[in-house]
Amino acid sequence: MFTGNRIRELFDHFLYVIKTKSFLKLFLSIIAFLIFPYFLLVSSMIHSRYKEALDWNQRFQLIRIQLLAIDLENQIREQINREISEKKNVGMIPITELPEIINRCVPTPKDLSQLEEITLLQCDWGSEKKSYLFVLDGKNVSVHSAKFLEDALLDSPFSDPNEGLFILGTQGDFGISGFIEDEFLVSDFWKSDVKSSLQTHSNLPSLRETKKDDLDYFVVSYPMFELPIHLFIVSPKELVLIPIKESLKKNIVILVSLLFLSFVFSLAISLREIESKQKLKLLLQEFPHAAILYDSKGKILIENQEIEQKLLVTNLFRDQLSVKEWIEKEINLFLKDESNLQLDLTKLRKEESEFYSEDGSVYLLEFTYQLWFLEQKYRFASGALVLVQNVTKKRLEFEKEMDYAKDLQKKYLPNRIIILPNLDYEVLYKPLIQVGGDYYDYIDLGNNRSIFALGDVIGHGVKAAMMMTVLRVLFHQIVKTESDPKEILKKMNEGVSNHFPDPYAFVPFLFLLFDFNQNTVLYGNAGHPGMLYLSGNEILCPEKLNPMFGMLPKIEPKVLEFPIQRGDRFYLFTDGLKDVENSKEEKLGDKELKDFLSSMKDKHMSLIKQELELKIRSYSEGIPFLDDITWIGIDVI
Repeated sequence: MFTGNRIRELFDHFLYVIKTKSFLKLFLSIIAFLIFPYFLLVSSMIHSRYKEALDWNQRFQLIRIQLLAIDLENQIREQINREISEKKNVGMIPITELPEIINRCVPTPKDLSQLEEITLLQCDWGSEKKSYLFVLDGKNVSVHSAKFLEDALLDSPFSDPNEGLFILGTQGDFGISGFIEDEFLVSDFWKSDVKSSLQTHSNLPSLRETKKDDLDYFVVSYPMFELPIHLFIVSPKELVLIPIKESLKKNIVILVSLLFLSFVFSLAISLREIESKQKLKLLLQEFPHAAILYDSKGKILIENQEIEQKLLVTNLFRDQLSVKEWIEKEINLFLKDESNLQLDLTKLRKEESEFYSEDGSVYLLEFTYQLWFLEQKYRFASGALVLVQNVTKKRLEFEKEMDYAKDLQKKYLPNRIIILPNLDYEVLYKPLIQVGGDYYDYIDLGNNRSIFALGDVIGHGVKAAMMMTVLRVLFHQIVKTESDPKEILKKMNEGVSNHFPDPYAFVPFLFLLFDFNQNTVLYGNAGHPGMLYLSGNEILCPEKLNPMFGMLPKIEPKVLEFPIQRGDRFYLFTDGLKDVENSKEEKLGDKELKDFLSSMKDKHMSLIKQELELKIRSYSEGIPFLDDITWIGIDVI
């Protein structure tokens, strides 16, 4: 049972929902974009049908009254001729006796010269008044009963039961009507109303509108051919409008139904949105970090301002803006950048910034921006969710870990130039962050043999650095026991396949093994593109030969052998060097690098290293690098 309080509660809740912006926005949008256009379309159609109906009715009435007039005229003449031939007329009166006879008729002609060939009069020659037709025939006047005209007007095949027909003499003072309630006589109203039609003396049909008892009528008139009689049809305007009104009623029902359904639909969606907001509000209140939900216009829907206990987004500042004001500025840019794109629902944007409290304490905050959608199938975002987290402690811990990884990597990468027989070389190493995944090495194998290696572990940071150390340990263990380049490649591939934690960790790798006893260099490559060989005026880029380590469990490697002589130069480098970008997002690329190294062929390797650093800085125009950069230049001396 619904109690009074329960009903009042439901009513208050209903009022609350229909006053919300979400309901009004949705409901008014449906009216503006669906119901109002439908209303305009229906109005235009009905107006067009109304004009067409009036035009059709006018043409129909004008044609019909002519057919009716012909039919009625034929009946009059046939009736008169038949009664004369069968001597069934009321009587034959000499024209000299006519004045005495018509004194008992109305309207009484003032002058016998006013009598037409056929004159319609009402005469009182007995117990009741009757209508007669007086037909002049030379010196005599034939008198005929006009009773048949009443039946003719009622039963005409060209009339409608809802319409009225009547005829009037040319003077308009007497006529016979098809209106039973008027005793088949033309009322004074219609005599007065159609008087203007009688005075036009036109032989053409005419149509006009008139009003009687607050009802609209079409009145069509037509003078009967060679008879002093006018025929009139009185048609209610309502007859023409019936189909239009039916269509109007039907469309009004549809419009009201659409309006009701739109109201219910908007109410249901708004209730769902309010329920979702309430759930989100509870969720945000329980969330361990600050969170703010924005709509597509950048307005706050719900928020939890607590970054941590007693630390609000309004308590930290940067550039005279609080965290909340900072987010409001950024969220508008975020929504503007993303709103017209085909978006991935999981797309996130993360960034970190330092903010300060009133006491000068520094806080590193992480901002996570994510679009949200009312429905996943929608292409355009309904707004954005921003999460704010204090990552100051995490940053300190990360920096400690990076310092440790950096120290560890230093121990495993060569940290000084060693003297190698017949070789002069330089190394340029620039990790993307403090540690990287590029591995380089040079080892004196003894007996005038040296080896240079370069590898590129996929990824950056601590994970890549750890995998790089595994690669380094493998390489050192293998080259201590193996002198055959093919075996080195084969065992390195097996080591990466078996010892790397990530089964999809593919490692491009290359090495140059210099043997000055044979004056040759052996080139082993596992899918690494970074080697240029300069001999004389020719610069070569040998093929990669073999797949990257880890792609196949076993390989049958290929090795190239080059004869070497003084002045030959070898340049090894990782992809990060070619991928250096400028402000136009143009990469340094192979051609630019070849041209640069070719122009440096007569300069000392240490100078080439300096020029290369300048080249990288000038070309990048301050744009951050995309990857770790490692370069080794080797000169045969």
